[in-house]
Amino acid sequence: MELTHAIKERRSIKQYEDTIVDDSMVKSAIELATYTPNHGMREPWRVIWVKKERLADFGQLFAEIAFKNNEEKYQSHIETVKKLAGVLVVVGKRDRRQKENLEDVLAIGGFMQTLSLALFENGVGSCIKTQPPYLNPKMNEALNIAGDEMIYGAIYLTAQTEAPYKERKNEQLITIF
Repeated sequence: MELTHAIKERRSIKQYEDTIVDDSMVKSAIELATYTPNHGMREPWRVIWVKKERLADFGQLFAEIAFKNNEEKYQSHIETVKKLAGVLVVVGKRDRRQKENLEDVLAIGGFMQTLSLALFENGVGSCIKTQPPYLNPKMNEALNIAGDEMIYGAIYLTAQTEAPYKERKNEQLITIF
């Protein structure tokens, strides 16, 4: 697959079908994404892979934080998450040095986008999530996130279904100095 094609055609898949994906496809995408450029070769990321058999537990953990006072949304969220093929929780260091922290945040964002492109190339649908419960101490504790780390987001894994192409609105994108 050409890089240009992957960049233009990959879509966030938000209609989750009950599916499974080949673990080797996910693993190879993660390994490829580690080549994402990053400052000082710090590679400030790690991945917690929630596989299909643990999705109900993960969905419940999330729902206990996000929907603890709404039983309908609580149950609905768990059922939705159980349909996924897996979840990749992306974790990284928080550097107290301002410049290095910015570099790491940019690198982790690049890693997540590269990972999504690699998953697409391998026929795996994905959607990046950056929801408030990922910042909750209860989530950090349950996933053994160290004190100098944070969850930057999660990538939901699902079937690669068709999603409509949306023309980009890139007017006024470039200005000349």
